[in-house]
Amino acid sequence: MLQTRPYEPGDRSAVAGMAAAYPFNDLRRYRLFNRARQQAYLQHRIDGCVQDGSVWVAEAGGRIVAVAAVRPLPWDSSVFGVPMAQVPVFVHGGGPDARDTVAALADRLVAECRSSGLRHLNVRVDADDLVLLQELEARGFYLVDTVVTYTFIPKRQELPHVKHLFATRTYRPEDRDQIVEVAGIAYQGYIGRYHADRHLPRHLSDRLYALWAEQLVDGGLAEQIIVAERKGRIVGFVGYRMKKDILAATGLKVVGGGLGGCRPEGVGAYSALLEEAMREGMHRYDMQDFETQINNVNVIRIYQKLNFEYARAKYTLHAWLE
Repeated sequence: MLQTRPYEPGDRSAVAGMAAAYPFNDLRRYRLFNRARQQAYLQHRIDGCVQDGSVWVAEAGGRIVAVAAVRPLPWDSSVFGVPMAQVPVFVHGGGPDARDTVAALADRLVAECRSSGLRHLNVRVDADDLVLLQELEARGFYLVDTVVTYTFIPKRQELPHVKHLFATRTYRPEDRDQIVEVAGIAYQGYIGRYHADRHLPRHLSDRLYALWAEQLVDGGLAEQIIVAERKGRIVGFVGYRMKKDILAATGLKVVGGGLGGCRPEGVGAYSALLEEAMREGMHRYDMQDFETQINNVNVIRIYQKLNFEYARAKYTLHAWLE
């Protein structure tokens, strides 16, 4: 009989066995990550959610067949004035009963979030995991964007060089206000997952990126920040961070994520910024991974020009729980 319940400390080994068989592991197309490293990373994420979130499992015949977790998002909640959370893990064992398993656990997750006062959830679903995608949509989750990830391995791939019109350098404290200004300009009219959510006010979605840039320069969110300038004026920036969960789980140094943007007159600057970021990390990191929306053709072409390799696609879904 299929049932759902809260995760218990004694479940760890059973969850590990189930997670090892998960066919849609985030790192499955990362060339430096064998099956053992993929499994270690997923288990590390589950363990982290046990510490600072809420975790539930689905069980059938005494065997754990799925696990899902929710983590609160205090910063996002403060920006929008709404209790928000994310679903960083939703893993199932696949097989002929996967749809029933995912449905039951999704029902439990949504009910628990509602009862705890959460009003907004976000989850990223691997583009191959159509069972999870369809069952979440059946429960009111809606698509807000699709994110693609590209990777570069410094020790295995050649760093190209393209001529640029912009000088690049690392961040200095006096750059702070210009970076915040660039972020505020670059994301006006942007169609990201916040803007695509009709439940979130557009002016707050615009403001979020400037606040994010402030966090980047003031809050230590970035491993490194690179700026592009012309005639002494900053026209673009990119900030990226060490992925500490991957480092802790596998020992490999992977950087990426973060935030970047350019002024309208900075056309071409983002290519220069990424090339400088790649050059800066050639001997410090095992891998760099960057992501963007699937409809951001210009950035995808930059990744391709710089020899990045396609790694994965994920759908971003939101749910409004009122």
